[in-house]
Parts: sequence; structure tokens; C-alpha cells
Amino acid sequence: MLAKVLLVIVLFIANVATGVGVVYSKHSMRKSFIELQSMQNNFDELQIEWGRFQLEQSAWATHGRVEKIAREKLNMGLVHKERLVFLKTD
Repeated sequence: MLAKVLLVIVLFIANVATGVGVVYSKHSMRKSFIELQSMQNNFDELQIEWGRFQLEQSAWATHGRVEKIAREKLNMGLVHKERLVFLKTD
């Protein structure tokens, strides 16, 4: 009789421990999923920001804008025929 009671107690403790393990596992999985969702949202926001930066870079690097700055700030211009030098390679 004592052996049966002891077996029931051991099985009860094992059952409770398994239940606690399942609850902990579910909780851990939910926390990980929430963190994953947060990271995915952050990734999406960064992708949008990257697209904006690419658009901004393409606007700043247009040929007309670069040429205008070269003329105005660096005093650059087209080379005249008289100033062209051709090098021959053998």
C-alpha cells in the first residue's frame, strides 16, 4: 500500500513538473515570437528608410546637379580644343 501511495506521489510530482515545463516553454516561445515581430517591424522600417536614402542619393547625384556644382564652385568647364593633349602609346 505504501508503495502505491509513493508511486502516486512521484507520478503527481512528475506530472506537475511536466506541466510547469510546458508552461515555461510556451511562455518562452511567445516571448521569442514577440521579439521576432518587433525585429521584423524594425527591418521593414529600415528597408523604407534605405529606399528613401537611395532616392535622395540619386537626386543628389544627377548629372545636371553635379555639372552645375562643378561649374559654380570648382570653376570647372568643358575643355577647349586648343587645350586637349593626346598621348600616343606604343
